[in-house]
Amino acid sequence: MRWLLRTIKRKSKGNVSHVDETYEGGVLSIGRSAGQGLFLSDLRVALEHARIRPLKANRFRIESLIASGIRVDGSLEQAAGIGPGSVIEIGQNHLTLVKPPAGYDGAIEISEIVRKDDKAGAQYTNRAFTLKQTKLSKRGLSWILFAVLITTALAIPIAGHFIPGMSGKLRAMPVPDDGQWSAGTLQAAHHFFGEDCSTCHTKAFQMVKNEACEACHSVTPDHADADKFGLPELTETRCAFCHKDHNGLDGLVRTDQKLCQDCHTNLDERSNQKTTLRNAADFDTNHPEFSVELAGWDAEGNYTPRVEPLNSDLLVEDSNLKFPHDVHLDPSGLSAPSGKRVLNCDSCHVAEPGGAKMEPVDFETMCQDCHQLAFDQQAPGRQVVHGKVSEVLYMLDEFYANKALTGGYEDVAAPAVVRQRRRPGARLNRSESQEALAWARGKARRVGQSLFEGQACSVCHTVNQVTNGGDISWSVEPVRVAGHWYKKAVFTHQKHLTMNCVECHAAESSSSSDDVLMPDIANCRSCHGGEHSRNKLASTCISCHVYHIPASQP
Repeated sequence: MRWLLRTIKRKSKGNVSHVDETYEGGVLSIGRSAGQGLFLSDLRVALEHARIRPLKANRFRIESLIASGIRVDGSLEQAAGIGPGSVIEIGQNHLTLVKPPAGYDGAIEISEIVRKDDKAGAQYTNRAFTLKQTKLSKRGLSWILFAVLITTALAIPIAGHFIPGMSGKLRAMPVPDDGQWSAGTLQAAHHFFGEDCSTCHTKAFQMVKNEACEACHSVTPDHADADKFGLPELTETRCAFCHKDHNGLDGLVRTDQKLCQDCHTNLDERSNQKTTLRNAADFDTNHPEFSVELAGWDAEGNYTPRVEPLNSDLLVEDSNLKFPHDVHLDPSGLSAPSGKRVLNCDSCHVAEPGGAKMEPVDFETMCQDCHQLAFDQQAPGRQVVHGKVSEVLYMLDEFYANKALTGGYEDVAAPAVVRQRRRPGARLNRSESQEALAWARGKARRVGQSLFEGQACSVCHTVNQVTNGGDISWSVEPVRVAGHWYKKAVFTHQKHLTMNCVECHAAESSSSSDDVLMPDIANCRSCHGGEHSRNKLASTCISCHVYHIPASQP
């Protein structure tokens, strides 16, 4: 059997439309479940509410599948005969049987019922569906919203800005203030004045001026000497071009590579060949070899360091120190007075707090266990100081003068007055004292010569013998070890703790202290790449360099 199911829809302006569906089957089932022939979405309809069976031409029988029955032509029935013109009410649905058109055995028109006593239905029909029914026009509503927005977002905050003392009162009350204009979270260092926008924004609706930044940062050094290089970027660039606040707690400093590339890609041309710096644009593809600063002094004793690239033939550290790293890093260990000792890099090199540089090597805590400065077999626990030559000689003079005047010093080369044991308090006559002190003076110089030129000092230092008025003495060349190798770069060991020292410093194969054991650019490129590197740690210029050079003028 072929059914035509026509759903009548009434639009808000009174127009009527319909949607036709076809159902084929012996029995037409009616309900709210998905498998029904006639699906009604009304919640008042049961999942399986009723069914219609054919009897004969244009005659049918409707049967209720629920105990409450259905309303047929105004009467509540459990089952009834129906035909064209019969009206069936199920929930809010009005089903009218009509004469089927050609090609169909039955036809039903479905529409919605709205009863006068149905409060929900009446409420639905009385509801406003157009803006015009609310007695408001689009233009009028737009002006109202515009006025509210202007007042809350602009007028009130502006009043707080221009009226003295008003901004603080607005912030203390639950009303709009200039805080709603904030573009984002301030940098952590600016939080202490963050409530007062006028600290930086001195003029309303204008960009932050350099003068506002310099009010607090007056001693911040410049990037380079603007008078020497004459680059407009050094004098005309706004502070806020690089430092944009309201980007979070750590977002004040620009880190993109382009910040430096603009000038340093062809710095030699832009500075008219006035700079000794070499061009650089990308750490992975366009960066010169590292240069280190080697310690040095001129003839007058002034500190005059020299800068050499790591690939230079003149790369020699004149430290006046004799130290073979390979010997001290021997895996089998060293013969020390206390026994075998195996040294590592951190046995002598300790990073300073913060990890940027290494603390100076300390002889007393790092070297003296092996390199003891004992000088007399009769006093094995006594050592000279690791200090100035005059201090060492004074200590030797004092030690042997005391031995000579006290007596009892066992030395076959010493005079009898020195070897002889005396009672405590016994005094020497003048000639005996002169003889004892003369021996002490000579003994101190012989021991000093052994220390400075033989068993101790000359092992590590460059020692020269000098004569001063017939008296023998010595001079030790000062140790000149670089404290900061990369003066124009920033580096911290703290961030490289996962690396072994020998991965960057080739100390295990170094037999001379003249070797510069600093890593070259190839070593760093094994991990670090440029800003756009995919298989390495992306590193921009600001990762290793600072913009405000400390040596520059504010």
